[in-house]
Amino acid sequence: MTQVERESMEVDILYVGAGPATLASAIHLMQRIGEHNETAGKRGRAPVEPPTVLVLEKSANVGDHMLSGAVMNPKAIRELFPDFEQQGFPTEYVCSDAGFWIFHPKGKIAAPIVPPNFQKKGYHVVSLNRVAKWLAERAEAVGVEIYPGFAGDQMLVEGGRVIGVRTGDMGVDKEGNPKSTFQPGMDIFAKVTVIGEGVRGSLAKQLIERFDLGGDNPQTFETGIKEIWRVNPKKHKPGRVVHGLEFPKILSEFHGMWLYDMQDDLISYGYVTPLDAKNPRCDPHLEAQKFKTNPWMRWLLEDAELIRYGAKTIPTGGLYAQPKLYVDGAVLIGDAASFCNAQNLAGIHMAMKSGMLAAETLVDALIDQDFSTKTLGAYKERYRESWAHRELYQARNFGSSAQRGFFFFMLNEPLRRLTGGRGIRDNLRAHAGHLSMKKLAELRPGQRQEEPYEFDGKLTFTKEHLVGFSGTQHEADQPSHLVVADTDLCRDVCSEEYGNPCESFCPAAVYEMVPDPDHAGKNKLFIHHENCVHCKTCDIADPYQVITWTPPEGGEGPDYTQM
Repeated sequence: MTQVERESMEVDILYVGAGPATLASAIHLMQRIGEHNETAGKRGRAPVEPPTVLVLEKSANVGDHMLSGAVMNPKAIRELFPDFEQQGFPTEYVCSDAGFWIFHPKGKIAAPIVPPNFQKKGYHVVSLNRVAKWLAERAEAVGVEIYPGFAGDQMLVEGGRVIGVRTGDMGVDKEGNPKSTFQPGMDIFAKVTVIGEGVRGSLAKQLIERFDLGGDNPQTFETGIKEIWRVNPKKHKPGRVVHGLEFPKILSEFHGMWLYDMQDDLISYGYVTPLDAKNPRCDPHLEAQKFKTNPWMRWLLEDAELIRYGAKTIPTGGLYAQPKLYVDGAVLIGDAASFCNAQNLAGIHMAMKSGMLAAETLVDALIDQDFSTKTLGAYKERYRESWAHRELYQARNFGSSAQRGFFFFMLNEPLRRLTGGRGIRDNLRAHAGHLSMKKLAELRPGQRQEEPYEFDGKLTFTKEHLVGFSGTQHEADQPSHLVVADTDLCRDVCSEEYGNPCESFCPAAVYEMVPDPDHAGKNKLFIHHENCVHCKTCDIADPYQVITWTPPEGGEGPDYTQM
């Protein structure tokens, strides 16, 4: 495409992503500026002119791309809004019955003692979609502008300093040519850009790679498959929060599940698969479907109605995978900055707190008109003195311990608890999950072929069928936002070495190997980008790391209403 003229605008603070981290941050920023200005005269300080604050969100409506379990620790929301319940915060139920269940071929057993990290009494079962909408209303009420339908596409950097973000072009055909509806992306310049896109965000990736911000350990991930079902009212139990595992599967694979009751006889069911499988045939979607055939799950869902489906990756690396949180002109918050406590399966309150800590630092930057690392570095110090750091510090070796398998984990876990999170040794090393994947030649003969599985269409469903329950919509005539650097590699090398695992690990049937008419007897990669549910699994799990997830045209993707 020839060079185009772009419009530009300037703001004081630019947030990318309208999730709990960014929205809590924007609200807290405006709250703190108001508090500063109320007392500035009494303290002999000049008031701060209210800043222009803009939030970019790639989904068509705030919350459309939000997916989480979700059972939320109310700690952060209570700090932000002490009367959040009186304000009508969208809680489904408050947990009154927390359980940890072990599922086995004949049913399930409830553990007599719930492990500390699964004790969720008093936590709020929520829909993250609704939480984001609720926070957005309050952000707009204090003067924050939100632009849904605009995807941040490129970081703008000048002289080693982040100066803003370019939004994605719209109206481009699949050959890269402008259509009649073409609209070039806009350059938005900001004194500070706050990146809070969520897991494996494309701008966060750019920022971390460009400024070499990576943590001590590489980030590790899991893929969570979520379904919402409407169950028989007699089987619905308000206040129930269940986490569990499968036996004997847990002895070889560190998978897990959740079950939370929501209002209107709905239940949130989820299944989590770590993205460090040795077998390239590992399929998070298939694992979630098979689990539903457990006798107890079959009983729960036998007369139920499937309502929604979705998938999202979860960062599990914790403290030692945390990148440097700031550079000149930009800070990282939320899941983009590894603020997720995988040990406690809790990320929403951590994301919100990270945003609030960043906001307090941004107030100082606005007062001093200094947006360099000299001022933004105080974000790190505030974080180190906060309960968020204490929480992640206690969980610092959880993910790397789990990566070593069930038996090491069971040996190390009691020691970790007794030593304040340390365990057998501190800063336990981890590796990127895709490095665990074995080539087909390294597997036993029986593992090399994927066993056929027959979906019944009532309890278990194909990927193609379930994508229809995600609300996903993409314009077909646009460049694929799933960029594969070398498709010949897929045809000539990956097919032989790994058997094209993208066909397995993608939970939305995006990747398909089809006959290649130009190369007899070989298959080429076809990308059904219109199916993508924005989970980022492919960007993470590809053994060659040649798949890059980029944002499609603004406003496109899943519609995770209720999720």
